Order: sequence, then structure tokens, then C-alpha cells
Amino acid sequence: MSFRITVHLLEQLYQASTLDRSGAEWPPHPARVFCSLVSVADPQDPVHEAALQWLERQPAPRVRVAARTAEAALPRSAWVPTNATAESPGHAVLPGRTNGRAPKVWPQRALAQPEMQFQWAAAPPPGVLAVLETLAKAVPYFGRATGHAFVHAAVTDDALDGNDPEWEVWEPAEPSSKAGGQCQLRTPYPGYLERLRWAHAQQEASWQQARSAPYIRAGQAGETGDVAAQPVPGLYADLLTFAFPARFSLPAELTVQVAAALRSAVMSRLDDAGHDVKSMPAVHGHKQPARKGKPEKESEGRTGSGGATVACAYLALPFVGRDHADGRLRGVGVALPHGLDPAHRRALLAVLLRAGGGLRQLSLPAQETSVSLTYVGDAHTQVDALLAVRPERWSRPSREWATALPMVLDHFPKRHGRLIEESVATSCQMAGLPLPEGVGVLRTGSYLSGGADLPAWALRRKEGEPPLPSRHVRVRFREPVTGPVVLGSKKNFGLGLCLPLDSGEDTV
Repeated sequence: MSFRITVHLLEQLYQASTLDRSGAEWPPHPARVFCSLVSVADPQDPVHEAALQWLERQPAPRVRVAARTAEAALPRSAWVPTNATAESPGHAVLPGRTNGRAPKVWPQRALAQPEMQFQWAAAPPPGVLAVLETLAKAVPYFGRATGHAFVHAAVTDDALDGNDPEWEVWEPAEPSSKAGGQCQLRTPYPGYLERLRWAHAQQEASWQQARSAPYIRAGQAGETGDVAAQPVPGLYADLLTFAFPARFSLPAELTVQVAAALRSAVMSRLDDAGHDVKSMPAVHGHKQPARKGKPEKESEGRTGSGGATVACAYLALPFVGRDHADGRLRGVGVALPHGLDPAHRRALLAVLLRAGGGLRQLSLPAQETSVSLTYVGDAHTQVDALLAVRPERWSRPSREWATALPMVLDHFPKRHGRLIEESVATSCQMAGLPLPEGVGVLRTGSYLSGGADLPAWALRRKEGEPPLPSRHVRVRFREPVTGPVVLGSKKNFGLGLCLPLDSGEDTV
């Protein structure tokens, strides 16, 4: 049994545009149907919230659409009122005024069949199903507000037929697949509902909270020998990234110092907001001190196979793996682990994104004045200026990962015992990642274009720290692992940050 949402448009037109507005979106994105359910749900109703949270946790659905479609010859045109957001708007922003005194236009797609279906592999529990059915019936449109539709949710035992010439089925593709005909569709993910709620409260665009997954037309994957596999959850549930100003960058040698500066800024903002930072060990990265006469308390957060708690990782993001990549740092990021205390997670999101306008300035090494930061949503356009700091670049699932910044080994490999490859594999297990089926290690140089070795002084947080060897490594897992992937003893300060090798990254 599986769960299916059917959208029946009242016109044989699908009205939705791509992010760059260059044409009509096709195929329709599964995130759109999730957002449509969110738009009619009561945010104060815990039953509605629980049902939507069940749906966002499911793997990406299959999508069935009409096979015969074409870009409409004429775009849609309509007058759009200006939305008033001020408490006492003046005559210039009254809702009745038209936006720019000119009609808005947007692309649309002509369909042979005005119907589309989204099918998830698992069937929801009866109570969740009842809520999703109710929400689906309340959805008035799909895509643009002019795209009136009937929406229906149900459990079915019928598979979506990809052999009917009138229809085509799109299914999630293996992230590392090289098959042609792929497209990127925005899909729900764990935590998506919360991000949408936050965006609504902050008057931010919902598309900026989206994440994309590769899709391929059913039948093509089998022809190339690629079979989609469900990703293994990585260590981190969220990655929030912030870009440096245009044409500003820092050398990779300052990675640890930049990460430490970011951590200090976050701790300071938490303290200013009245939080007890010492009681948030998975946020500050240290073990919680034991009370007198009591054993040391385990901090919240997911633990690796070695028993170590996964803490937040403070990252500096280099530009690597592309033509003309120089390896310099273009922004920073904070990775939040799975299992982080919900109250601590809310506090972090508040100081990073909301309180005082969010994290907008950062004091960095070798800079006389603070550097401005820009929050980068998951769905920003993929241009080179933002490529290095887009969350999806570091978090998309992949079987194979290579270090963008060298990994500091957790321990010295034994000369006549443990090989260095075994040391890297052990580090993966210690961190809570699967045991890799393949490990490559370079004594010098990097697997990625633009990647560079770092001198010994750049690998230490404090003076007098015992040196440990560092290497650029490449690991391959049996199943795709969701990022970000950060390896080694300095992973909480950005060293060992890996890039997924699934989309034509330039290697050397």
C-alpha cells in the first residue's frame, strides 16, 4: 500500500514558473503539493502539524504527469494587487492599487491531460490519512493562484504505470547517477514544515527553504544500470550557510580561525539572548561538566558508534571542485546534528536567523572591521558567486565524498599495524557514519580542483596542541549518505569538510 495525492486542474494549463522565470516549471515539484497542504493547515492544531511532519519525513515521491505537453504560446497575464504589510498603509500601498500599473505575466504549460499524481511508497497510519485527506480537499489551487484545482489524497495499492504512452512517470534517481535526462525537483524533507513556518513569520520566500533531489524518467534508470537507493541519514539535520560579500574571500589557511570566530559569535548571541550556554554541550561542542558526586552527564544529540556526542559543526566554506576554483573561503555555515535538544535548536535558529535581524556581521581574523554576512537559502540560483555557500552543495546525498579541506586524523596510524586507510575508515565509524567500502588517501595534494594542503600551524586551535597528520581523503559508502560530511579530529571547526562527488565535480 502507498499514499497518493492527485491534483486535477480545472484548465488544461499548469501555471508555475521556474526560479529564474525563464519558462514554465516541468515536471511539477513535489514541494509544491506539500506547500499547498501547509497553506490550508491550522498552525495551532497539533494534529495537522503531526500529519504534515509524517509526510515530510517520507522519501521523495514518484510523480506521474501527462506525456504530451508544451510550453504555452502566450504567457498568463493578470492584474496583481499590491499587498499591504504596514499597520496603517498610505494611499501608495493600498491593496486595491495594481502592482506597477501593469499586468503581471508568467509562463504556463499546456497539458493533454490536466491531472498529476504524487505517490509516496509508504501508507500513513489511519489517523494521519484522515487529516491529509481533509487538508487535500481544502486546497483551492496548484501552482499559481489562478490554477484552480481539485486535490484528493488516498491510500492505494496501484503502482504508477510508466508504460502508458499518454503518461510519463518521474522517480527519484541515484544521486551519483550519470544517466542523461535528469532534472532537479524540489522535495519535502525533515524539518521543512518548521522552515516554512519561520519563512511565513519573517515574510521570507518559501522557495528559499526548499531542497532539490535528482529525478529521472521511469525506465531510463534501468537502461543505464543505475538503481535509485534511499539515502542514509548523515550526522546533521540542517546546514545554515552565510555568504561573504561579493569579491571578498579568505585563504583556506584561516579555516580554523574563521570557524572559531563563527562559534564565538554564536555563543555570544546566545548569551545575550539570555540562554545558559554552558548547559548546551551539543551547541558549544564540549562535554557538560559533572556535578559534584554525580557522573558526567551525557549531552543531547546523536552519538557515534564510539559513544561520542555529535556536536554542532562550525564550518568555513571553500570554493573547490569547479573550473577556476581557488580554494579560498567564500562563506561560513553551522551544521545542526540530528537529535539536538528542540529547545536548543530553536534558540540557535533564533539567534542565527531572527533575533536582531539574524547573524549579519562577523569579526574575522586579519580584518580590521566586521564583515557582512548574507543568509543563503537552500534554493538560491546556482551561480558561481553563491555556489560554494549553497547548503545543497554540501548536503546532497552521495556515495562518494572527497575532502575540500584536509582531514586531521583522529590518531596516528601505526607504522607496522593500522594502515592510514584503516584510520580514516575508523574515523567514519567513530563519527557515526557507515563503514566506507573504499578509502583513498593522498600524502600531498587534493582530489578536488582548488583543494590545497594546509601548513601545520593552520591545523591547530591552540598553541601547544600536539600535531596530528592531515590528509586529503576520498571515501565511498555502499549507500548514499546525506551530508554535510565532516571527518577527523577538527571536524567541529571545519577541517575534513567533504564535497559529494555526484555532479561532475572537477578532480585532479
